[in-house]
Amino acid sequence: MKGYKIYFAIGLILILVYLIAQFNKPTPTDWSPSYKKESKIPYGTYILYNQLQDVLPGVKKQASAMPIYNTLKGKNYTNASYLIIAPQIKITKVDFEQIKKFTSAGNKVFIASYTLGNHAEEALKIKTAYNFNKDGSSINFTNPALKTVVNYGFDKGIGNQYYRSIDTAKATVLGVDANNKPNFISYNFGKGALYVIAGPGFYSNCNMLDKYGPEYAAKTLSYLKGTNTLIFDDYYNIVDAGETNILRVFFKHPELKYAYYLCIFSLLLFVFYDIKRRQRIIPIADPYTNTSVEYAQVVGSVYYHEHNNLDIAQKKISYLLEHLRSRYYIRTNEIDSAFAITLMQKTGINEAMAKSLTRYITQIPTLKNYSDSELIGLNQIIEDFYKNTKT
Repeated sequence: MKGYKIYFAIGLILILVYLIAQFNKPTPTDWSPSYKKESKIPYGTYILYNQLQDVLPGVKKQASAMPIYNTLKGKNYTNASYLIIAPQIKITKVDFEQIKKFTSAGNKVFIASYTLGNHAEEALKIKTAYNFNKDGSSINFTNPALKTVVNYGFDKGIGNQYYRSIDTAKATVLGVDANNKPNFISYNFGKGALYVIAGPGFYSNCNMLDKYGPEYAAKTLSYLKGTNTLIFDDYYNIVDAGETNILRVFFKHPELKYAYYLCIFSLLLFVFYDIKRRQRIIPIADPYTNTSVEYAQVVGSVYYHEHNNLDIAQKKISYLLEHLRSRYYIRTNEIDSAFAITLMQKTGINEAMAKSLTRYITQIPTLKNYSDSELIGLNQIIEDFYKNTKT
């Protein structure tokens, strides 16, 4: 009976320590690409939305939670601008027609997104590409009035996107990256213009707190100066995905949280009570010899002598895809432009890592050889992925 009391006391202490740790646990940073105007997470646009009048003095802001067609149809806007900041949008045919009518009347449309949808990209004859650079991006303007002597540098995957194909007869290049690839272009429609920049990250909260982020964002949006009304899109932003862990639901609601704690306490109480029973003596058995180390050494030796880096890289990619299918139920039969976003939403990794993994998955099967440094880089980003998603 005395031993039971000791176990019971230890159990209560452990539960108390666990409850205190849960109560004082810091809230993890939400890296989901929200881009909502009221969102204060790293990839929200709270700072931009509340500082727009510093860039566009006297402008009147109005939010729209409807598609482009519903927002512009039947409205007679004059000297207005339409601002869309979202990871991906799908501009339909009717949406694009409304954009042309809106701009032809002397208004402006500014879109910051990775993709515009098949119809808009075909109509504008643009194709977006991603340039992976672990040291970050380097970009600048073509307009002498905006161009700086030293390029703007960004990290976290911001600015790595560019347009690998544009209609040079209609598009005007306003900004380029370090390789002189356009990342900021415009199209004239009637009296107005359509501005397109290859990525929404320039306007995120984390970039607006960066050293040169506010300056670059302000210069891009300076093309909208003179606008009386600014329509800020709220329709194409991704709904905050949050964590997929089922325990998040329990801890979000107090009733479920305390029920969860009660279940844990009851389970411990049952285990401690059951310990009182006398158990038969279990004979000592000789442990089995672990030959895993020897096997790993043999396999490693074979791969070392063969020095087939590409085969190793392909196997690592295959194991990673199987992990994504079995653990997160992500379809991997088609790796398209939306794969990186799906990867971010379901695994909780940041944008840069998701795009890097997507690039490796699509490029490695097409290569004929692979260097030691490239294999080390692949192994490092996969190991970082497993560490960041470990629960």
